[in-house]
Amino acid sequence: MLEIMYNKIKNTLRKIDMKIERAKYGYIDKLPKNIEYFNGGMYDAIYDASCKWPHNIALEYFDTQITYKEMVKKINRVAAALKAIGAEKGDNISICMPNTPESVYAFYAVNEIGAVANMIHPLSSEKEIEEFVNGAHSKIILCVDISYPKVEAIIKNTELERVVVVSPLRSMDFIVRAIYKVTKGRKNHIKKTQQVITWDRFLFKADKYIGNPHARVDSEDTAVILYSGGTTGKPKGVLLTNLNFNALALGAKYLVPDLIRTEHSFLTFLPNFHAFGLGCCIHMPLYTGARVVLIPQFNAKKLKNYIKKYKINILVGVPAVFEYLLKIKFKKNDLKCVKFAVSGGDMISMSSKERVNDFLKAHGSKAVLENGYGCTEATGGFIFSPVSVADEPDGIGYPIPDNDVIILDLETMKEAKLGDDGEILVSGLSVMQGYLNDPEETEKAFVTVGKKKYLRTGDIGYIDKKGVVHFRTRLKRLIITNGYNVYPQNVEDVTLKCEKVAACAAVGRDDKIRGQKVVVFIVPKEGVSERAIKKELEGIYKKYLAKYEKPRELRFVTELPKTKLNKVDFKKLEEL
Repeated sequence: MLEIMYNKIKNTLRKIDMKIERAKYGYIDKLPKNIEYFNGGMYDAIYDASCKWPHNIALEYFDTQITYKEMVKKINRVAAALKAIGAEKGDNISICMPNTPESVYAFYAVNEIGAVANMIHPLSSEKEIEEFVNGAHSKIILCVDISYPKVEAIIKNTELERVVVVSPLRSMDFIVRAIYKVTKGRKNHIKKTQQVITWDRFLFKADKYIGNPHARVDSEDTAVILYSGGTTGKPKGVLLTNLNFNALALGAKYLVPDLIRTEHSFLTFLPNFHAFGLGCCIHMPLYTGARVVLIPQFNAKKLKNYIKKYKINILVGVPAVFEYLLKIKFKKNDLKCVKFAVSGGDMISMSSKERVNDFLKAHGSKAVLENGYGCTEATGGFIFSPVSVADEPDGIGYPIPDNDVIILDLETMKEAKLGDDGEILVSGLSVMQGYLNDPEETEKAFVTVGKKKYLRTGDIGYIDKKGVVHFRTRLKRLIITNGYNVYPQNVEDVTLKCEKVAACAAVGRDDKIRGQKVVVFIVPKEGVSERAIKKELEGIYKKYLAKYEKPRELRFVTELPKTKLNKVDFKKLEEL
């Protein structure tokens, strides 16, 4: 009884202390006590935005600009077309498309009719597409033409009744489309049947639909199925609600108000089938009347052109994108338009962050690289770092409103003390409903601490006395050598202190004596010898790492392998 009272008093004091400290950092004092979230669907929220800012540019795509008013009209037409081909409220409709205007129309149209958008990576294998379509029992799929051959091959093994095929060229400006066809155009022979139709034929059916396609939906209804990365096993379908995404958009606006402004333009190359891309780079800006510049396929060589041509204000990307940025030659004020830079999807080292900040400043930008942190199971991003905490070592920021983040002591399975390492847990409006058709894995994803249910992120971190959440490493990446915990992120940060190293990644390898040994894969800068790097790192490791943390092996590679989402593929490195 005394222990229970003691813990309650301790937790109350901790929360009071955190509120006081956070207020100093301009966080708590800006938040209303009771935030009123949008009561309806994601489409409803976008429609509301179109009423407020009808003439603002919502989407820009290869010189084609679409206003909010025009966008909603196009979404309504797609919704009517979906109803005309048999879509019903509650259906799981598959979307297998890159970032094009049609993918945006399709996504919100699916939401408008009360169906669920089953988002599939267009570069998924034939078998993966089949599994995702069958798992969701989709009767309809909207796909990009380059994915059509794979879809065509699996139709007979699925419940698909309708296949709608669209080209990424469709919404391009005439001149841009002509150039694209000459340089990159590909002929995709589509067998048009009653079952397989082109986008134009699909839209023609909307004209014959009589009635209102809009369905009344609840904020708690399932809206989206996204697939977890699958780096530790088979990808799982994550069920997310309207409220998950609407709360993300509004919560971020309160936490980082200067970032989310109507006049800002977002460079959106993070894909729509990725939680970070869909939630933070499409729905969040559209929710607030901002401009979304759609890039269907990221091209590092064109990053300079994207930023200058579209006068990009918000640059959001995974760490690899900012590595590419550092290699581009800009003039003194070429980056003046960039007001905010946000890194997410993976951790970026402090030394890399400092290099990016220096680079931005040298080219006219006042932006400081900030962190976004999350996972697919928590709508992509539930922690953001305001500028005031962006330079905290391994700090990832504060949770957005109505999300409770605690640290779990993995030995006691109770809440850890402030400053102590443990697994990052989250409870609140960002958290998924569960996994599609997988109650067993859903149960494993959660843990009860006290009387509250929390989502396990699988990441190790801690919370400091100011309430800032810090990231150490992924639980699966934790290296245990001679009984000691080694954090790969720390080893990577130290390795990057060597200016001769362009990029690196640390992994654990089985070792008969130590259990595991630390192996670092290194990409040297151009013209630098392996011998010179080894010699310099010897002194750096001696100064900054404990004896048990020091790498036992250095492997030199020309580049680090990447996943489809442009993250470092640690699983592949472990197999090399």
